Amino acid sequence: MSGRSGEGGEVLSLEEAIRDAILPVDVEQRDEGSFRHFRCLRHPLPTGLLVYDITIDPVVISRKSLHIADNENEDFFLTSLVRGRVVIDQQSQRYELMPGDLALMAGGLPYTVDYREPSRRIVVRIPHPIFRERLVSAHHDLVIGKLPAEGIGLVVSDLMKVVATEARGLPITDQYTLGQSLLELTASLTRAALKQRELKEDVRHPGLLNRIFAYLEEHYMDPGLNPKLIAQANGISIRYLHALFRESGTTVLRWVWERRLRAARNDLLDPTQRHLRISEIAFRQGFNDTAHFSRAFRNRFGISPSELRRRATSGVRRPGGGSGG
Repeated sequence: MSGRSGEGGEVLSLEEAIRDAILPVDVEQRDEGSFRHFRCLRHPLPTGLLVYDITIDPVVISRKSLHIADNENEDFFLTSLVRGRVVIDQQSQRYELMPGDLALMAGGLPYTVDYREPSRRIVVRIPHPIFRERLVSAHHDLVIGKLPAEGIGLVVSDLMKVVATEARGLPITDQYTLGQSLLELTASLTRAALKQRELKEDVRHPGLLNRIFAYLEEHYMDPGLNPKLIAQANGISIRYLHALFRESGTTVLRWVWERRLRAARNDLLDPTQRHLRISEIAFRQGFNDTAHFSRAFRNRFGISPSELRRRATSGVRRPGGGSGG
């Protein structure tokens, strides 16, 4: 259980995978001697997602307030149960997952995952900025919990299994396409779940926030965009604009900054955009200084724009194999 199988798909020990590689938690056996098997294959996608393929015997995993205080993490975890039976407690919700069921969990909130039977579970870790940019920009607490497993939910569940089992052997551009498809489908699924739950919850400012985020999506690449312009365009005060973003867990400038960096990263990985110079990508996403853009990009993603493009290009040119191990 402690070996590793390479950069693209690592075989992790129980302690590494659950407490370190995923999140710090407590782990308890359900019954004496019931835990005999555990395996976690981990694979990062070039879209920023991290995919875990977990097979595990009955065990109880708990993330408590003390873990969150010591290791703050606001990422989200999309989970699909392939086999077995799991009971999850989070945010005053308790629900059971059976094979084919989907759920969304938040790393920044306490939870308990009780594996009642030997189980296989596919988990996609969605970084907090990607979740807010691509899935649900506000009121994300309303989509935490069990998600619809029929319709588009069935497509998402099937795609998660494909990504978990096949992505490591694909070229980086194909991995990028799979990751983008998974994000788009999951976005549709969470939006549908949000609409259902908004009907049952007293949500403040949903129409106004949706209008503001729609405006930002249209104008984030404008280098002159600032809180004053955003507030004026939406008929509110700057102070009220900042208050709305605080309720959503971010700030206006942080949202715009993150959106621009993510858009630039997507362009650098997109094989159809290879004809554009890095400076052109930076300028069209709202940056007006390439040196400043490069520093910000490296600080955010841990790699320079030129190196990311070089790796993506080498992945395209390498015949017959992927870059994921």
